[in-house]
Amino acid sequence: MYVIYRSWNQEILGKSVRQLAEPTVLEWVRNVWSEASTQDAYDWLTRELGTTVYGLDSLFSEGGPPPESMRELRTLARTRLPEVYQCNVDEHSVRVLANGLDYDVAYYLVDDVAVAANPERWAFAVHDGPLPEVAGTPTSTTAFAAPIKVTELAEHPRSREGAVFAVLLTCKAKHDSIGWNATHALPGVRLPTFGAALRDLDVPTSEWPVELEVLRVLVAPGEDGIAAALERCNQWPDYTWNSGEEPHPPSSHDAAMRLLGAHHRERTVIQVAEHVAQMFLHSGRDGFEQWFFFDDRWAGAHPDLASSLIWFAYHWDPLCSRHHLLLTPCSDNRVRYVAVVGDDGGTTQVREAQPHDEPRIWDLRRWSYEKRPPGDVTAGEVLGTVEIQLQQPSPDTFTFTDFEMTRTRHGRAVARKLARHVRQDLQKAGLTHTTGWIPSNGLRPHGRHFLRALGRIHEPAGEPSTLFLE
Repeated sequence: MYVIYRSWNQEILGKSVRQLAEPTVLEWVRNVWSEASTQDAYDWLTRELGTTVYGLDSLFSEGGPPPESMRELRTLARTRLPEVYQCNVDEHSVRVLANGLDYDVAYYLVDDVAVAANPERWAFAVHDGPLPEVAGTPTSTTAFAAPIKVTELAEHPRSREGAVFAVLLTCKAKHDSIGWNATHALPGVRLPTFGAALRDLDVPTSEWPVELEVLRVLVAPGEDGIAAALERCNQWPDYTWNSGEEPHPPSSHDAAMRLLGAHHRERTVIQVAEHVAQMFLHSGRDGFEQWFFFDDRWAGAHPDLASSLIWFAYHWDPLCSRHHLLLTPCSDNRVRYVAVVGDDGGTTQVREAQPHDEPRIWDLRRWSYEKRPPGDVTAGEVLGTVEIQLQQPSPDTFTFTDFEMTRTRHGRAVARKLARHVRQDLQKAGLTHTTGWIPSNGLRPHGRHFLRALGRIHEPAGEPSTLFLE
């Protein structure tokens, strides 16, 4: 089995990979349970795994009998692991996203057989080291296709053969820093001439990641590749947000070059081959960010590695199988509901959210802080949304992770209708109550109306409130 720890302080790769002798997660947990739970589990696991996996020691620290099945292990993981945003468990793996000390972290315990059976998801996660530099012979006559939709850097790509993919793993903030990195692509070119093609693009770049903007402007006239430009990128002053705005580079190469020099990062590692380039950018202290560029020839020779890298960049969970909403973690036990205005502009329908609802959900959020435009609600408008985490921390409980309700005159009725639909689904799933955050304060309009239609609130003095479904 493998233990993969994904954290920005895990040297240049931003992850630690350890393969253990036991073939399955359950066998490993059971084999080490007695030894790990009868001593300092933190120190023992650090020696066993070669690194400190944040929070994993809590699985063993409380003792008790070892789990007999993955179902029991899931319950233990969801009730014992600290600061967990999401804990996904199936018959062959445990995948966790947690709030670490300095930023979010993720870790995966996965069976050997699961990795072998699904290499297009796991190949990069278990790969220990930089990407192989040799492209080699394509493994298939079929052209490489990215596993998720990529963002093309030009609306009207060249008609020539080839494509270059840019995968940038960057840490912009303490939270939501694992995943959410889209893959960008430039068709009609391969890596040896990618620099020239990028430099000569006549397209607006304001929507590009700042890293790609900087790379583009640092490609010098007459240069074809990106090797020299990456060396210059290592001297760029800052890739982080500044006072709420991204630090866009100047539009000319000469002006950009005048900003270099004082920020050379000695620990950065840059490797450039014919069809793959990678930069491990030292971002301060022990942290590194990872920039990968590869073309279709490299991807054709390493399709599983290429696909899993693209997946790894966007999803914190390698097994996530959906295009979920923005800032909604990959999950197997979260459900978001929306109350949507029907086509007639009058009735309201409650259903599970779909990706196409996302712009309207953001409209709803924005109107919580800004004055809503005048006029009646329109067809398709989202008037309320709630996200619920099922069976966490225990099999019969649930947790609220988000709640937003319109401030219009429709709010009270929408809140009650949303609650009735949610209550029916939760009771059908065997869930009985929730503890933790309850959306009832003044910052959440109509939260009380929603909760009263959902069940009964027990508010003991000096203790957290509990909502019981009724």
